[in-house]
Amino acid sequence: MVEKKEPAEGWPVATGDYEAGDPKNPVAVSSGGGHFSDAAIQEFFAAGAAIVGSCKTENIGLEKQIANVIANPNIRFYILAGPEVPGHITGGSLLKLHDKGIDKESHKIVDAPGAIPFIENVPLEAVERFRQQVEITEMIGSEDVGAIKAKIAECKSKDPGAFPEDPMIVKVGVEEEEAAELVIPLAMSADPYMGTITDAVESVRYKSQVLARDYKLSMAISNNTILGLAAGFLLALVIAIPFIAYLALTGVI
Repeated sequence: MVEKKEPAEGWPVATGDYEAGDPKNPVAVSSGGGHFSDAAIQEFFAAGAAIVGSCKTENIGLEKQIANVIANPNIRFYILAGPEVPGHITGGSLLKLHDKGIDKESHKIVDAPGAIPFIENVPLEAVERFRQQVEITEMIGSEDVGAIKAKIAECKSKDPGAFPEDPMIVKVGVEEEEAAELVIPLAMSADPYMGTITDAVESVRYKSQVLARDYKLSMAISNNTILGLAAGFLLALVIAIPFIAYLALTGVI
């Protein structure tokens, strides 16, 4: 029997569109931009999955995935399946994160193909822990329940046991949870429309992030332009002063 550990209290620690099974199982499964049926998820749990769910964004979405994995040392394998998310390229961004990590200064996933691949809400240590703890299996584009189930079983058969370090806890999405508590219930159930509402919220969040990045970039360019003009003026003044003094001494001016 391989060694197992208790996950962080209340695991999974980050909210998201996922289902959790036996926390002692060694596999996490991402459905990318898609969803698996309840029946498929139960098959995955029986095969050895600890958590199954979607991941739609290359920033907050990945941060939540990282948080849930490192909070459970028993998870040693991460299967990337389901359709890729257009624009976000979440699966491709996660592959680059696992392979190359993030830039220490900008927090950008190195060489990531996603539009806004910045990991800003979890520390570098958490990213490195994720990279060390799990082995990635790339099945992007596959929604074949049988193939994914077989891969889960294969991973479980190679389970090395819990990661040797204790659960690492990072908090992601706290503001979103607090905002959710302020929602006033509607007179009629919103359940039939939740999928549409969720997609709309994700779209607004994504566009807001793009605008924020563009604004920061434009401000940086503007500041650099002003500094450049000021430096040029000072340099011209320094060069001109001796010439003006010479003209004054010779009586030209």
